[in-house]
Amino acid sequence: MGKLIKYELKKQRTTRMVILVGLAAGLIAYTAGILFDLENVMLISLGLIAIMAWPVLFYVGIESIFIFNQDLRTKQSYMLWMVPKSIWEILGAKFISAILQILIVFVMYAAAATVAGFVTIVRFSDFQTVLESFGELSVMFRESGISLPDMIWFLVYVFLLWTIAVMIGFLAVILSRTVLLRSRFAGFFAAVLFVLINMAVGGLYSMMMYILSGVVDMSASPLWNMLDVVFYLLASAALFGISGWIAQRKLSV
Repeated sequence: MGKLIKYELKKQRTTRMVILVGLAAGLIAYTAGILFDLENVMLISLGLIAIMAWPVLFYVGIESIFIFNQDLRTKQSYMLWMVPKSIWEILGAKFISAILQILIVFVMYAAAATVAGFVTIVRFSDFQTVLESFGELSVMFRESGISLPDMIWFLVYVFLLWTIAVMIGFLAVILSRTVLLRSRFAGFFAAVLFVLINMAVGGLYSMMMYILSGVVDMSASPLWNMLDVVFYLLASAALFGISGWIAQRKLSV
């Protein structure tokens, strides 16, 4: 599977390079603004990096779905399924590469933030003030009721929601290319299926919570978070299983 993951990451290399160049340009502009007291340049560059973070991470998160659709729409489909690997390994490699891609981009942004912080500290030579600012920020979070466990759970939820979105996207693409193979409307059909499957999963989640709410006061129970995690993990596994089952029977050669 390692070679498959490497192959999938190679397909997304252009995206990583574009993001890297954009971050480098933003950091150079920010550094120039810091060193030469160009406040507008500093604020604009830092603002653009921050504003573009979520759209970039969102696109990177679903890029694997577009690539999968492209694979099935072109002649690469035959090459995809003719490798001496099982359907489950191929789909698993695609999902793992999607995780690695978003982690790589996240590390890029974290490194950019570290460099920007280091440049700021070096320029103003006031490390104590920086530490005090971080202390005030932590106090503000505590006073607003946001704790470290809350932030961790938030990140877990984001990851789980992204995971299930990718799984739904894979299933929608496979279904669309199975029913409307090589049709110019398959992409639109996949988008419609994505919305419908997402609504179905959301309906199952609401039904589960409604049933459980009649048994125990979930709002006051620590099991609430764990049940969310279990539901999304099971739903993702089920979607992955259905996708693999259909691909094995309809798309493999």
